[in-house]
Amino acid sequence: MKSGLSQKFWVNQAGFQLAWWCAILFTSQSLPVLIILLLLHFLFHRHPLNEAYVVLACGLIGFSVDLLLTAAGLFRFGSAALPPLWLLLLWFCFSATLRQSLSFFHNRRILASVCGGISGGLAYIAAAKLGAVSIGLSTVPGFLVLMFIWMGLFPLQIWLSTRQFPGEVRGAY
Repeated sequence: MKSGLSQKFWVNQAGFQLAWWCAILFTSQSLPVLIILLLLHFLFHRHPLNEAYVVLACGLIGFSVDLLLTAAGLFRFGSAALPPLWLLLLWFCFSATLRQSLSFFHNRRILASVCGGISGGLAYIAAAKLGAVSIGLSTVPGFLVLMFIWMGLFPLQIWLSTRQFPGEVRGAY
């Protein structure tokens, strides 16, 4: 299809919000929805193979951080020793926003760090309050740890998302 529809700000952001809420509220039952949203993103992207490369690379990095935080005891997903598959798919969905609806941050590393720290930390606190994850610290210390992690992780992902295919970001169309 290659229409570029999934690269439109509101379409891209709405798709991610739908993915986030489905994943957090329905956890493992959200897998079909997350897969369909990712497939639609690639189907309606002008450069689906390039986008898949970015989504895979950035998603695996984010999931690896969550894997380390789970191994360290900061995150708990019931009795599972590893983070669930829905979290990996959610990371892929998030990574699908890096060159589209989050392209505003591409040349604003300090702002990306501050906004990423606050919104990333709050997203995990909200997920914990909604029962999708347990955080091994009380709310304020947990938020602070996650905020500092996201202050580095989000700008890194923004930077990585522009390295391989810099002319294809949302603002270049």
